[in-house]
Amino acid sequence: MNKVVNMDSVKFEEFLRCLFVLKDICNDVDIRDGFLRQRSNDNASIIQMDLTSIIDTINLPITSLKKKLDLLKCFNGQEVQIEILNDSYIISDNVTSIKISNPKLEYIDNKFIDENELNNLFILNDEDLILSTTIPYNISDRIRVITQGFDVNSIKVMFEGNTATIKADTQARDQSAKFMNDIILEDPRNGYSNLVTTPFIIDHDGTIDFKMYNVHESICANKFSTAIKDVEIVVYGRSTINEDE
Repeated sequence: MNKVVNMDSVKFEEFLRCLFVLKDICNDVDIRDGFLRQRSNDNASIIQMDLTSIIDTINLPITSLKKKLDLLKCFNGQEVQIEILNDSYIISDNVTSIKISNPKLEYIDNKFIDENELNNLFILNDEDLILSTTIPYNISDRIRVITQGFDVNSIKVMFEGNTATIKADTQARDQSAKFMNDIILEDPRNGYSNLVTTPFIIDHDGTIDFKMYNVHESICANKFSTAIKDVEIVVYGRSTINEDE
């Protein structure tokens, strides 16, 4: 039996926003049971989205994402239906329909990661928590703008005893920016850790909840939680804790 999902124009616009988050960091999208969970192209991050509030629990593999987004944009502002067939899916409004064959999943670049695999990759225990803070939207936007202006793809968390600072430097270190300071550490230490900017450059609404865990010696796991409207977005990454510069 085929599965059909109907979206009004508002829901479809939200769906497109979520896909556009991945446009520059993933070649493909593989949605399983309404969940998206996959690595970025550079393998530096895992992006997770719960899309069930929009598309229920369908499976929807989308290859060549940038090109497919150009196709999907033609339905913007319309009520849209997605019909899942055995080997393909059909996206349509009341005038036009597009039928797309399912790819062979073993050949797509950004494969789905199931929950068991994620839990094995990121074992996050409260007793290993280094810091937990909320990054306001205006600060995350400044991180996006300034790191792009600096032409860098990482920020630095500086550990300074009981507190931490989030900052960025140009490669030549002739320019720098300090975004947040006096962040209380759960586990005091000194040193620094370089984090990828992916959680800040993706589209989102509201704040970002940021947690850092010490998972093994000098290795830490980073979890960033935010949302687009009702869709929860989580970005996971790893970084190394280094000694003082």
